[in-house]
Order: sequence, then structure tokens, then C-alpha cells
Amino acid sequence: MSKIISLFNHKGGVSKTTTTFHLGWKLAALGKRVLIVDADPQCNLTGLTLGIEDYDSLFAFYDSKQNTDIFNSLAPTFALESNAINSPAGKTPVAKTRNKNLFVLAGNIRFSEIDTQIATALTSSSTIPVLRQFVGAFNKLIRKVAKDNSIDIVLVDMSPSVSATNHCILMSSDYFIIPVSPDFYCYQAIDSLSNVFPRWVSEIKSFKDGGADALPAGNPKMLGFISQNYRIYTVDEKADDSDQKKMSKAYLEWLDRIKGIMAAKLVPTLKNIGMVIDENTFRNAVKYDAPYHLAGVQNFSGLIPVSQKLSKPIFELTATDGQWTGARWKRNQNGKEYGIKANIEEADRVYTGLAEAVIAMV
Repeated sequence: MSKIISLFNHKGGVSKTTTTFHLGWKLAALGKRVLIVDADPQCNLTGLTLGIEDYDSLFAFYDSKQNTDIFNSLAPTFALESNAINSPAGKTPVAKTRNKNLFVLAGNIRFSEIDTQIATALTSSSTIPVLRQFVGAFNKLIRKVAKDNSIDIVLVDMSPSVSATNHCILMSSDYFIIPVSPDFYCYQAIDSLSNVFPRWVSEIKSFKDGGADALPAGNPKMLGFISQNYRIYTVDEKADDSDQKKMSKAYLEWLDRIKGIMAAKLVPTLKNIGMVIDENTFRNAVKYDAPYHLAGVQNFSGLIPVSQKLSKPIFELTATDGQWTGARWKRNQNGKEYGIKANIEEADRVYTGLAEAVIAMV
């Protein structure tokens, strides 16, 4: 049975989309059949994965796929106007990518239109039972698509908001990961999530009764958090073979504070409501850091534009892709290798470790 993993943080700009794409690709490269779902109305994951750079290209994609995307797939349930044409087999088609094991369920800017109906359903289903189907619609769709396409792991790129739609997406998941940037705003977001998650569990409880439109009986479990978008200043010589990069001081201080509030507030809260994996399970699978720090992804800003242009993950870029030559591509200093090639190898190491840890835990 496929496992659904959502990437969520109601703080924006923490690289949820980039992580979904890169983690999905690496999981697929390791032999898993992976579906990445664009559940953010901004459709950035769709654009990144399929090389779509403007709205004309996006609409042309919808037309070529008979307008079958996340919104049009759900529109009949919500009685919304839809341009989707159901396939004879009743399956929701998923788009192929350059990786034979990686598929995408495209996003749609209209996906935000269903939020009001879901919000109403969450508070009125006891008096208007027909509304229950709205709460379970995403769960029902994604699990069907995963089964139809023999998917092993589903990664869901969620929008940065505490919306009714995100409430249902997260509570439809088996696991979730929280991407963070080491700064004050993410520290604040983690503090906030300590209040959001218990409320979501309480409000969704009546939709986990085993009925036809019910959500999974258990609560989704946090696999951990990923620190992102930080700058480094050196290679830690004490890190042995891991080549773990060290953050600059300002980022490191905020990461320490985030780890502190994770340990003191968010993790205990999640344990009380059954929403975090066992610490021993984490320790046995993750070599990067103590619970629950899954991975650290430095700022690869110079490589991102090339990755986006080619719809290709950073760790598969070549010198030809970026027209990188000479010392800019590779140079040796004090017996160590530097340059863009070293950064690409670092990205490969990080995402390989992350993907292997995810596979081990789910």
C-alpha cells in the first residue's frame, strides 16, 4: 500500500516545492514509484517538474491532458464546473516526468476554490451529512490515483497556510515533514504549529469513524524537519566521512533555537496526540542529526535557476548544463575539492541520505 507524505509549514519560502521535487526524484532513482502532488494553487511544483514557465504553457498542458489535474479531478465531488474528460477506465491520468519512476498530479490555480466548501463541511457535517464527502475527497482521490498507478510513495506539496483544505490534506496523510529556514519566522511558525495540530486532531476526529468518506483512522506522524536555505562557512573536519557542512553563526543560532522549541514544545505535543514517529525509529534511520532533524540543505541558489530551466534536480546537473568551466566547475585547495562540482556532489549526498532515511522509516 502506498504511503502519503505531506510537506507542510504555514510559513512560506522554506523550499517545500524544491524539496518535494528533489526528494521525489531521488526516491524514484532508488527504485520507488513516486507520485508528487501539487496541492498549492501557485502551481510551482507543476512548473518546476514539467518545465512550464508561463500561464499559456500551463493551460496548453491542461488541454493536452484533457484538463485532468487536482482541481478538475475533485470538481465533480464539489459540484464545480470542470473541463475534465474522464478516461474510459475511470482513472485519473498522471503526467510522466524525465524520471521513469516519477509522476506528477498537476496543480491548478482554481484549487483554492474548494476551501470554503471544506471549511463549511468541517463544521456542519453533523447537521448536513452529505458534506462529509468534501472532507474526505482529497484522501479518496489520492489513494485511488496511487493504487491505479502502482505508486509506492506519494509526496504532497502543500500551500503555506492554515486553511481547511490543508487541514484535510495533512489529516489524510500517513506522514509529514516540516521544512524550515533557520530564522525567527520559522521559529515562530513551529511555536504556532504546537497549537494548530492539537486543534486539527480534535476537529477532525468525527471524520475518522470508518465510514465511506472517512479519513484514515490514525493521525499522520511527523518524520522530522529539514533545515534549508542556509549559508555555510567551512567544512567540519570532525564530521568524518559525512562531510557535513557547518552553518554560518547567525543561521546556527536560529537552528539551535528551532531545535530547542521542537524538543521542548512541538515534539511533546505531537507525542500526546500520536503524531510523531518513535524516536528509536528515527535514530535507526537517520544519520544526520539527533531527533528530529532529518537533513540540512545548504543554499544552492546559484544552481537553482539551471535546475528549474531544465526541470532537472541539482544533483544531476552537469558542467554542460550550466556551461561551467575551469576553476568555477572544479578546483583543489589544501587537498579538498571546491567549486560547482563539489556543490552538486554535496546535494547528491544530502538527498540520497534523506531519501534512504524516508524509505527506512515508512
